[in-house]
Amino acid sequence: MSITGRWRWMPLVAALALFVAACGGAAADVGDSAAVGDVSTTVTEEHSEDEAEHSDDEAEHSDDEAEHSEDEAEHSEDEAEHSEDEAAHEDETFVFGEPADAADADRVIEIDANDDFTFGPAEIAVTAGETITFVITNTGNLPHDFTLGDETTQDAHEAEMAEMAGMAADEMMGHDDANAVVIAAGETKELTWHFSEAGTIVMGCHQVGHYAAGMKGTIQVDA
Repeated sequence: MSITGRWRWMPLVAALALFVAACGGAAADVGDSAAVGDVSTTVTEEHSEDEAEHSDDEAEHSDDEAEHSEDEAEHSEDEAEHSEDEAAHEDETFVFGEPADAADADRVIEIDANDDFTFGPAEIAVTAGETITFVITNTGNLPHDFTLGDETTQDAHEAEMAEMAGMAADEMMGHDDANAVVIAAGETKELTWHFSEAGTIVMGCHQVGHYAAGMKGTIQVDA
């Protein structure tokens, strides 16, 4: 082939080379776009997972808040019932006398409450109009209580304490009334009472089973 013939083909070869180069560049662009698309898809999926976890956390938080609200409501109900009980005790009246201030006591009588289910002394004599401070010491290992009242009052307190049998020990320990105190093992408490009427008053312990076991005594109020 002559030199003139060779030069005749050169433009065609050059055009073909440019075409091949352009195709290669387009393929590279497609590859880059696909890679970018894969990364974008991965980021979107991770973001969706984060949003799903965040939604789960919010749902759990809402459940916790709902439970907390229920607990607060129950606590409020318990406080309301406790306030009603306290108000009832404050308004309670007794036919055999009334609670009094220790500063007004005419004398002090010491009482021993023990695990033999007895009070010592078991018999006490007072005079109508007299105010007595009872100092009760629990010398046993079991909790005891000291309740003043006639037979009707004692029976009512026995039923009340039976209903409270399922309460926690600390709640039972805090259940003092105007005419009764609960004494933990080794503890000493006072109860001051003004005896207004002549008659026989019972002192009893109403921890579960104690009254039935004979833990009671008598206070003879003379005219």
